Amino acid sequence: MPLVLVRVDCRLIHGQVVETWLPHTGANCLLVANDDLAGNTCLRTVMELAVPPSIHVMFCRLGDVASSLAEIDRAGEKAILLCATFEDALRIHRTGVRFPALNVGNLHYATGKVEISPSVFFSPEDFDAVHCFCHSGIAVNVRATPFDAGTSYEPERK
Repeated sequence: MPLVLVRVDCRLIHGQVVETWLPHTGANCLLVANDDLAGNTCLRTVMELAVPPSIHVMFCRLGDVASSLAEIDRAGEKAILLCATFEDALRIHRTGVRFPALNVGNLHYATGKVEISPSVFFSPEDFDAVHCFCHSGIAVNVRATPFDAGTSYEPERK
């Protein structure tokens, strides 16, 4: 399987991903799944500027993640899948894309959200999504970089 990390982070591509997660996982591809970004050439170009030329960057719509991963697999690449929200990650999972764990890097504060870490705030819907993931056997870990201890939500025992 070409996936080495699935990450929810509202910033998508940024320094923590490029400088810590890429080397830590050995990934040589970033797959950014975001419907708005997939159609915005200007924003995609700006994000690509933050990535070394040796890393393959792909952008796709949420519904196209499985076919993009098949392409990555055929190329023999290892990918980090980035999505902006828990809702997006759930949509991807519900299309049949399987992964054992979900990393959460940054979710901005908004009214009604609860602080999980200094850079991660969950809405009631986010807590519901964590429950869905855990119920499906997917561990959820709030961890900015591979060097942080993080906060884990483990899958439910069956």
